[in-house]
Amino acid sequence: MGPSFAEPKSRSSNSKYCFRQAKGTGPALRLVESFWALSQRELPVERALEQACINNGLEYFEAGLRDERLATIKALLSRFSLKLIAQGWATSAKEADQFIQRAAELQAVALNMHLGHAYMTTCEAADLVGAVQNQAAAYGIPLLLETHRGRLTQDLFRTADLLAHLQDTVITLDISHYIVAGETLGGSEERFRANIEPLLERTAVIHGRISNGQSIQVPTNDDFAFSDLLQSLWQQAMSIWLRDAPKDAVFLFEPEIGPPPYAYLTSSGKETFSREAESRQLAEIAHRAWAAALAVANSPVPT
Repeated sequence: MGPSFAEPKSRSSNSKYCFRQAKGTGPALRLVESFWALSQRELPVERALEQACINNGLEYFEAGLRDERLATIKALLSRFSLKLIAQGWATSAKEADQFIQRAAELQAVALNMHLGHAYMTTCEAADLVGAVQNQAAAYGIPLLLETHRGRLTQDLFRTADLLAHLQDTVITLDISHYIVAGETLGGSEERFRANIEPLLERTAVIHGRISNGQSIQVPTNDDFAFSDLLQSLWQQAMSIWLRDAPKDAVFLFEPEIGPPPYAYLTSSGKETFSREAESRQLAEIAHRAWAAALAVANSPVPT
């Protein structure tokens, strides 16, 4: 007898179309700012959010609900009218419960979770995702599974296998982790693309950053950066999402270039490039990918 998997019991709140706009004339792309990515940048987090709200009409804000951040997050949410995407970390359903409860308390529109660890079998991983999905559904909170190294999504092959067993799981996709985990494309771009396609089918949010196969985040103009590949895969995920998107649905893109130790420092302690400037560049790439995906979606169907 093969392994059994804990399929989520409730599916009502789990959909890659879980983000909606009040008055939708068509599916839309929206940018997200991250508390973590804004940390230790040129501007304080509060000032950066203020500028994003004024200049870019920011609507979404992602923040990890750790104990030491809660007071700051609550203060930011009380000042800015932003939709919260909560973030949490757990290796068990019991550990996940505190993040689910906090997300519910703060009226988060979704909960993005780093789940498990790198040494779980597919059966163990599927059981954990199913259990946490059920817990979140009980609170009416859509659960997003973030693709990340060191978690049950450690590598591309195992994540594709996991999603085959969990038909209702929606993800926050960060392709850069798989570029690093495979030391570029794992030896074959064809196999890389084949294994990432099931992830593109489930994507509701993209965490945008560029990898060169050795570093998790590099400038887009880095000589070895996979900028073109990542833009094409972001566009493909958007195109797939657009196929059945309701008119009021929202696809989210979050430039997520983190502080040290993600950001490399010079011997004088300065970061090697401006994360603020690079985040703007990533947003521009996302908008180009979205425009191309929309053009395909709106093109006449051949008769």
